Amino acid sequence: MDDSSERTRDPVILPSALPPAVELARPAGAGRDELADGLPTAVIALRVMEALSGADGELGVTELARELGMPKARVHRHLTALRDHGYVAQNPRTNRYGIGWRLFLLGQQLVRRFNVVSLAKPVMEELRDRVEQTIVISTFTEDEVVVLDFVPGRSALEMVLRPGTRFTFNSVAQGKIALAFGPPALLQRLTAAPLRPSTPHTVIDPDRLTLEVEMVRRRGWADAPEEVFAGVNAIAAPLFQADGTLYGSLAVVGSIHYLPKPPREETVQSLLAAATKVSTIMGFTGHRL
Repeated sequence: MDDSSERTRDPVILPSALPPAVELARPAGAGRDELADGLPTAVIALRVMEALSGADGELGVTELARELGMPKARVHRHLTALRDHGYVAQNPRTNRYGIGWRLFLLGQQLVRRFNVVSLAKPVMEELRDRVEQTIVISTFTEDEVVVLDFVPGRSALEMVLRPGTRFTFNSVAQGKIALAFGPPALLQRLTAAPLRPSTPHTVIDPDRLTLEVEMVRRRGWADAPEEVFAGVNAIAAPLFQADGTLYGSLAVVGSIHYLPKPPREETVQSLLAAATKVSTIMGFTGHRL
């Protein structure tokens, strides 16, 4: 029997790159037209769309105002703006409101993006069982890597991440995957400005980073030993969508003791196989444009 479950684990909580929550304050001179019950106008618009999305049918202004606890005139102003931009639709016969084409498309995009996390979970758990380290699934934006979910490892030193944690491209293996397989503009934009270090091992030389990204592209996986946190290593592999574009990455994260540099070949192969499975779930057939 594997005695790893008997070992005492010392959890290491990796700090989030997210800024602390900022309490929303009422701007000086802001009247009730700008804020309702302390909420910014953008949040009110979101609440209107949430109410319409959760309704069984179309809603009138009076019903929406009652549900949201806001004056009818204010709700009507938000509905008009949302209608003009396609987020809500108004029935010309009844003057009642429902979701618009733009909100529908936004919902479809969100489902496609985040349903991957639940579909990938069994693959992540299987990989964790093989390598005993923490498994992380991430995506990326124009500026950073974003953690979507993780499966805790079973080694003596446990890594604990938080969904929503963000990292710079040059400090993590997942970022190097984005630079290697994502839009070429990512690397061009990143290396055009000074690179910020997270530890003394973070790659901050643009030429060296470019060479590493080229190597990642050739071999199909990336690593970042102690480049974001001292004593922590990670290896990552790309996740591709049906159209061949990069969705994000799957990564194995652990103590440098359990995930050394270079990593064990069996660990790399297990990661690559798992990433291929997740890409297949998303409809990727192995051909990129």
